Amino acid sequence: MQARCATIISVTLLLAGLCCAARPARATVTPGAPSTALTEIPEGTVLSKDNWQIAQGHLPDEILELYKRGDYANPVRKIEGKSGSVYDPRLKEVSAKNAGRFDVDDKGTVVDKSTGKRPAVIIGWPFPDIEASDPKAGIKAMWNHLYTLHWAGSFHTVSPLNWVERDGGVTRRIEIDVHFKYYDGQPPEFQERIGENPLNILNRTMGVVKSPADVQGIVSLNWRFREGNKSDQAWTYVPALRRVRPINPANRADGFLGSDLSQDDGAYFDAKPEEFEFKLIGDGWILATYDTKGLDGPAWPKKLEGMSQASSLVETSETGWRISYPEVPLIAAQDREGAGKGLVSWAPIQIALVPRPVWIVEAVPKNPYYIYGKQIMYLDKENFRGYWKSKYDWKGGILMNYQVPESLIHKIDGAPGYMRLSNAGGVAIMNNLRQDRATVSGLPVADTENWIDIPDDIYETERIVRYGK
Repeated sequence: MQARCATIISVTLLLAGLCCAARPARATVTPGAPSTALTEIPEGTVLSKDNWQIAQGHLPDEILELYKRGDYANPVRKIEGKSGSVYDPRLKEVSAKNAGRFDVDDKGTVVDKSTGKRPAVIIGWPFPDIEASDPKAGIKAMWNHLYTLHWAGSFHTVSPLNWVERDGGVTRRIEIDVHFKYYDGQPPEFQERIGENPLNILNRTMGVVKSPADVQGIVSLNWRFREGNKSDQAWTYVPALRRVRPINPANRADGFLGSDLSQDDGAYFDAKPEEFEFKLIGDGWILATYDTKGLDGPAWPKKLEGMSQASSLVETSETGWRISYPEVPLIAAQDREGAGKGLVSWAPIQIALVPRPVWIVEAVPKNPYYIYGKQIMYLDKENFRGYWKSKYDWKGGILMNYQVPESLIHKIDGAPGYMRLSNAGGVAIMNNLRQDRATVSGLPVADTENWIDIPDDIYETERIVRYGK
């Protein structure tokens, strides 16, 4: 899982860990700003310390500062004329049928307008038409984002988390074997395979730590329910204790095993929406992160049909696709004499900056003890994927920025018809701005199996002991 990776509020001072002798760059992603300045940038122009001003108003302050200081350098590219699409045509077609059907209740839950209750199944974006004047636009955009992830199907991957220091490169790595099952929102032909859902579950996740030895065998299990007023249930198994114990789901915001990435980050934002207040701040244009090699030619998936092992815990799957990626340098620390020369160790060297129109959404937790006081997110207006997430403390100070790479949608020869495909897979990067370090997920990029049949019983608490042995 990748990942597992902006601000409209004017920042008075950048944190000390990012400050330099010169006055830091002052730029916000400007609501309502036209795309003209971005579209006039010549294809292939490298944004760097020599020309960082061209990105003012189109990157979060803390990220623009990285380019100004020479920590980051990436080409600006256009997606017009590329073979892929920025959105999934079938997802868009299915979602159009939801227009006017749903609303959001006072808890933040999606409900059917005719009944006032959450429907048994939602397929596609619940709110295909977002209006900026709608006071619920922020939460509606977030639900569309989450159902975009659901459409991508249940999956398995090995997700490496890497601790990266400014000059020391990768100092620690853990590998987590992850199975993620969605019980709602998958393409119709996969949704019908889910079967009965008596526990009313929205999704379930299990991660087993494979290495290194000091944390090997730790298992985390999370159940998320469809009811808006029902909190997640979460458990962990620690081999040294030899027992499964429940944990407070509020701890999902803490860094996983000492990293800077949390379970609530996930693929971009994976907290329970009902536990936040969402506000649409505005819209604008941003320089979004896309896998640059994937824009020219992605890696193609293979059908799982007939393969003897669908995943580490699933022997066979009648459905699904496996994607394997070539091993290439993804961050500067891997190519010090080439693309990464002079950059900060965790600088992404496989991404391009692509101008994209976005909704700018603020999320404030309802729980006053939540670790972050505010998050600012940028959701693509056409596909509802997220770019550059900024995380703040309760006093408004910037703490983290999460960068998740995106890729184009391509037509495939089989269900569900279209798939997000990249070349190198990409890495998600959590910049810890206060500590001047980063956690990088997806390095190296592992095979991923999408739209696979995952048995329900692997998510039972009594079984996770055996996974940790």
